[in-house]
Amino acid sequence: MSEEQIEKEKLKNTLLIIKQVLESEKDGLNNLFDSFIGNREQLWKIAEQKKIHIQNLEASLDKPYFARIDFSFEDSNEIKTVYIGKNGIMKDTDVIVTDWRAPISSLYYDSEIGHCSFIAPEGKMEGDLSLKRQYEIEKGSLLSYHDVDLVSNDALLQKYLDSNNDSRMKSIVSTIQKEQNDVIRKKLFDNLIIQGVAGSGKTTVALHRMAYLVYNYRDSIKQSQYLVIGPNPVFLKYISSVLPELDVASVKQSTFEEFAQDYIGEKININSSDKKVAKSIAGKIDNDIDKFKSSMSYKNMLDQFLKIYYYSLTAKDLELDDFIVLKANDIKQIFDSTFTDNISLASRVDLTIEKLTRVIENNMDLLISNFTDYSVKKFDSVKDTEGQDKLRKKLAKNREELHKFCRSTLRKYFSKAKIDATKLYKLFISSIENYNIFKYPNLKLLKKETMQNIKEGHYDFEDLAALIYLQHSISPNVDYNQIKHVVVDEAQDLGEFNFYVLKEALPSSTFSIFGDLAQSIYDYRGINNWNIVNNIMFENKGTIIDFKKSYRTTSEIMEVADEVAENIGMLRSNLVVRHGKDVDFTMLEQNEIPSYIAQKIEEFKNKGYKTIAVISKTNLLSCYINDDLAELGIRIPNITLNDDLTDERFKICTISNQLAKGLEFDAVIINNASEDIYSSSNNLDMKLLYVAITRALHELDIVYSGNLTLPLQSFIKKKGDNLKLSLN
Repeated sequence: MSEEQIEKEKLKNTLLIIKQVLESEKDGLNNLFDSFIGNREQLWKIAEQKKIHIQNLEASLDKPYFARIDFSFEDSNEIKTVYIGKNGIMKDTDVIVTDWRAPISSLYYDSEIGHCSFIAPEGKMEGDLSLKRQYEIEKGSLLSYHDVDLVSNDALLQKYLDSNNDSRMKSIVSTIQKEQNDVIRKKLFDNLIIQGVAGSGKTTVALHRMAYLVYNYRDSIKQSQYLVIGPNPVFLKYISSVLPELDVASVKQSTFEEFAQDYIGEKININSSDKKVAKSIAGKIDNDIDKFKSSMSYKNMLDQFLKIYYYSLTAKDLELDDFIVLKANDIKQIFDSTFTDNISLASRVDLTIEKLTRVIENNMDLLISNFTDYSVKKFDSVKDTEGQDKLRKKLAKNREELHKFCRSTLRKYFSKAKIDATKLYKLFISSIENYNIFKYPNLKLLKKETMQNIKEGHYDFEDLAALIYLQHSISPNVDYNQIKHVVVDEAQDLGEFNFYVLKEALPSSTFSIFGDLAQSIYDYRGINNWNIVNNIMFENKGTIIDFKKSYRTTSEIMEVADEVAENIGMLRSNLVVRHGKDVDFTMLEQNEIPSYIAQKIEEFKNKGYKTIAVISKTNLLSCYINDDLAELGIRIPNITLNDDLTDERFKICTISNQLAKGLEFDAVIINNASEDIYSSSNNLDMKLLYVAITRALHELDIVYSGNLTLPLQSFIKKKGDNLKLSLN
């Protein structure tokens, strides 16, 4: 029997076993409700697990595995043949297909033929890898197979990269590269920061790392104890369709705004960042208030405020009228002693009251004696009968309160401590000039704008870190103590203070942080140095890793992007050599642009591209071009924050730079890349252009009127006659 026949027979037998296991699982699910003994919660949990297992088995009938390795352990002549798939498959106790996340599967991604090793739960396993084989299987049929050495040097990767946007995520598990696999398989306890160029697979690695951790720590950590924080709802909807295929459907997902609202436990209105981004893009933000609110200096000002606020809680003596029960210093000393990490202010107050009542109880004899002397003096000072009667009642009431250890009086004493984060923030802003330890020059404007927002019941994104910090200070949300690992994607858009509060609010968690400084379109608030984040979050003990290879785009497209990146001082990428069509640069009159784009969309559709985007610098420009295209009979949606891009009707769209970040399309048309629109002297404009260019997988058409932005002019001059330049 030939090798090909052996492989076909193996596939046939594997599919037969999967069908048998599938039927058994379905029968088990059907009989579960009749035979199960236990509580209803356990029943539904087991039923849900069986449903997921059935779905995975059904998916495996299409492609049960994508690779095979032959490995012989050291001191053993027996060769172990391992078939690797997206999901592990077992029949009874026999492993039919090994899950890609299993320790031995790392040999496929990391090792060359020859002597190698992998880390298993029981320690380092050494041996010899004699075969590494990749399969192309579709609808249960073996199309081809290839024997390779390194995953990164094979034809399958090239075929994957050449595929349309629809199928790339579905086949990524078989083409994970070594540097990506290293990050995916880092231990749960490792804190990582990944700086990756556009198209380097940051989001892919982020999600697969989550899937890897869920699989390998499934006995000790629930899926609900993981969290993904993404930049906007569009992005989260985009990735949410992938999570079930990775068997991590129950992992929590949220934007930073959603996280903030849930953490502080108040229903607050958060202003959309759209207008502020638009102002920033248009160069109309003429102060650094948002940057300051996102800085650690702002946090330090809040610390000064909290110090005074907490001091004010114990600044007065505890009195019954003017009889001193306890001195302020004694109260403060006991209140300070109640502080521990993650204790709420309310709990501290309760604990303080409990301790103070014991102090009163232990000193009751002395206090009663002093109160008696005090009462006599008070009574002697009042001469009229009516006054004496009133005083007698008041003294009797206070004596009774003293015998009750002043519990009611203590509650009133600490009533100021009953406050929520929003009211505390308002108190801070209203007196912010008292805490201007950094002599911040725009403080009056900051106060005016923020107080106006608060009066209207609104908060900016840049206020959220402060609100989380205040909530954590007065009452930590203990639900988030359960989170064990957090993935933050598009992290370059968060400020220093945002990172700090994530660390504080998630005290039991480690982090995998993914971003690209070249794509920081929220630079009025975002960070520009990962070392600062490493210091703030991990005390410089985190690991910063660079992803320099771009897998998304062709080399022709990435060369254009690199020209823009260099213009803002960023490094060029290391290209994965995948060639495609040259980028088209088309100069037109402004009124000619819509008809050209309409023609180009039809051309791309005829080429079989499934996802096509017309990217404009701002949402306003995107709306304009969308209207123009509609008049020409091209009726496609203009993407908003609320849209779900997994829906078929959004495959061809107009979209702003802001919302396109993190997404990818088979073909992209950039709407007007003139120097007037994308100024070469403006860092933010260049980052926006870089984002737009790097959304394209296979083809890119750059349209402009007037003068092309200078970095692209420079690129054209370097390429000379080899580049197609259309002048209509």
